[in-house]
Amino acid sequence: MKHKYGTFSHEQIAFVKKDLRKSIFFLLLCVDPNTRDEFQSVDIHAAFHGLLYRIGGLNSVLNEPVELVDVISLLEAA
Repeated sequence: MKHKYGTFSHEQIAFVKKDLRKSIFFLLLCVDPNTRDEFQSVDIHAAFHGLLYRIGGLNSVLNEPVELVDVISLLEAA
């Protein structure tokens, strides 16, 4: 995949996608009424803003693909 500074390999993209999914699902566990008691020590707001920061950086490096706008707005709505 081409980006601002060159290209990413398929493996790099797969890793980033997997890591972002893990972060999203972790946040979902932290706010789910059935599991949130297990994650009381997690600062949800800091984790959420950290995730948005990472996605924003990815958005910039990948020359602002429209798909990331949808991802960020869905996260914000959740």
